[in-house]
Amino acid sequence: MAEADSGAGSGTGPGRRWDVALSFAVAQRDYVEQVARALQARGVRCFYDADEQIELWGKYLAEELPVIYGERTAAVVVFISAEYAARDWTRLERRAALNRAVREQREYVLPARFDDTQLPGLLSDLVAVDLRGRTPEQFAAVIAAKLVALGVTAPGSAGNPASGAGMARPPGAVRVREADPRRLGVHAAISVPGVPDEVPPEYVPRDADVGGHGVRATLAAAAARGGFVLLVGGSSVGKTRCAAEAVKELLPDWWLVHPAGPGEVAALAAAPPGRTVVWLDELQRYLDGEHGLAGGVVRALLGAPGPVVIIATLWPDRYHAYTALSAPGGPDPHAREREVLDLAEVVRIGEEFSPAEQGRARAAAARDRRLALALGAAGYGLTQTLAAAPQLMARWQDARAADPYGWAVLTAALDVARLGGRAPLSAGLLRAAAPGYCTSAQQAEAPPDWFERALAYATEKLHGAAAALSPAGSGVMGQVAGYTVADYLLQHASRERWAVHVPASTWEALLSHVRDPADAARLADSAKRGLLYRYAILLYRLAADIGDADAARRLAELLAERGDLDELRTRADVGDGYAAIQLAWLLARRGDLDEAVQILRARADADDADAAALLAGLLRERGDLDELRTRADVGDEDAAEQLAWLLAERGDLDELRTRADVGDVDAAIQLANLLPERGDLDGPRRSCAPGPTSATWTPPFSWPGC
Repeated sequence: MAEADSGAGSGTGPGRRWDVALSFAVAQRDYVEQVARALQARGVRCFYDADEQIELWGKYLAEELPVIYGERTAAVVVFISAEYAARDWTRLERRAALNRAVREQREYVLPARFDDTQLPGLLSDLVAVDLRGRTPEQFAAVIAAKLVALGVTAPGSAGNPASGAGMARPPGAVRVREADPRRLGVHAAISVPGVPDEVPPEYVPRDADVGGHGVRATLAAAAARGGFVLLVGGSSVGKTRCAAEAVKELLPDWWLVHPAGPGEVAALAAAPPGRTVVWLDELQRYLDGEHGLAGGVVRALLGAPGPVVIIATLWPDRYHAYTALSAPGGPDPHAREREVLDLAEVVRIGEEFSPAEQGRARAAAARDRRLALALGAAGYGLTQTLAAAPQLMARWQDARAADPYGWAVLTAALDVARLGGRAPLSAGLLRAAAPGYCTSAQQAEAPPDWFERALAYATEKLHGAAAALSPAGSGVMGQVAGYTVADYLLQHASRERWAVHVPASTWEALLSHVRDPADAARLADSAKRGLLYRYAILLYRLAADIGDADAARRLAELLAERGDLDELRTRADVGDGYAAIQLAWLLARRGDLDEAVQILRARADADDADAAALLAGLLRERGDLDELRTRADVGDEDAAEQLAWLLAERGDLDELRTRADVGDVDAAIQLANLLPERGDLDGPRRSCAPGPTSATWTPPFSWPGC
């Protein structure tokens, strides 16, 4: 609503009347009305105040708006602007919507921005749509897609006017039948004389391919309506090849997009393509990090009218780590990842071939020499042998005696990777970390070229298929950015070395060489789990100083847990809001309320909404009516709310009535709650809404009775 313009969503309960409600200021009415009309043309049930004048005639808005925005709609779009932030009625609508969002812990408030105004109550990391440069019709299409993603409307029910939309070639797409398996992530196979390396071995059908819950049936169902198929299996068990063969068999004419990261997936979701396979091999690469793949993005893709099929692969240990439930009341670090994985149909790929699969492999081996060679290897599965897994394991295990410097470099790389390093590891990092894996004598006797020889040992290709360490390019021809560990070897080392102490040389090398903020944050998490708080703090600080806001938050929390007032003060003094809030919290716990208030006051005066909310709560706790009044009178909404609560607790009807009469919505609400307790049943209706003398409220049209 415009000042009394509202928008709210009521989920799927029996009281739901609208799919979406629009909350906005009158200054933006022209734009919002076009959005409302475009939504209605798509069949979306939209609450737009100008359409509801008869329904609202004679009703008390302070009673009716919280019902609309907090109970009777499935979602609320909040149109943020300077005018919106300055109005009382939009504030009432927003509060009702936010209360429900907090209560139900779901995507309910959908913010969109006309400008950069900060809105109290909305967290700074809540994603908003930027309306600058976006037409009302374009934004209506985004809302319609979001409602489908949330399950509010069915795919196609929101009426896409362009029946052929989404069928054009998405950026970077190729036809599925033309996709290169190696570029999709299928491992290179061992080399055999006389067989071209670029030709993959014959595919041996897996048991998981068939059956009602197999890869092919699950993929076919996803292709009919849109779906997310996740293959879970260990490294080199053949899950990527299995997925590639399935899509080529069933969807050869569809487009295939292989996004580079979660940002590209989100860009696809903004305008979901039709009849497209979104290929997310090694799903952890899209999930990890502060800006990893989110459930809303996946739902937007799955709700495309095209439809869209998402294919992903993941190791079992990471699947279990992401989906494990946290202890009640404790932190839930993988809530976002679990939300994504809950949307997937999971098919598990076994590490060993069944007797039936072995029979099919023997038949294929008569036509493929690489399969014949792999079947003759003992101790490893066929797919692992094809990917040179036995040679990789031997390369690492034998090196301890045969090439201790090669073992040191390789083991240092494995430790960094299993602790959370995802970016290519620089030569400088490996050189600095390796000494901790050598004996004193090995360190003393190392030849001048020990590192170059060790690196050559670790990067040598085995049977032409794989190397324990592989160089990664920097974008410049002939230039190496760093080295990545073979995933099969990493999976094995993660199991074998999970309880092994990582040398100090590795942690010190990380402090000197890690530059990726997401890596630094993950490594800090590992250090914290190992009670290595010094390294955890330094790595969190590194990530935070590069710009990782989540790392800054975790650093402030760790410093507060350890009672480190000095560093919290230092960080707060240079503008770290998380540190300032944790410092104030720690001081308040220790009884130093004056300094806590002083810190929060400075942050609040610098437009830190979280600090303003905490400050208002602390002032109420102290019973500081004077400062609450002062802050409320200059527009601090949190102070106004806490002031109204404090006056109500003290039974101060006179001041509540005085503030309500000049347009204070919080005072009006508290007064309306308090008067019936005093036997005044008519008073609430007289006081529940700002009166016509309010200097801050102008009705969007003539409301009878107001």
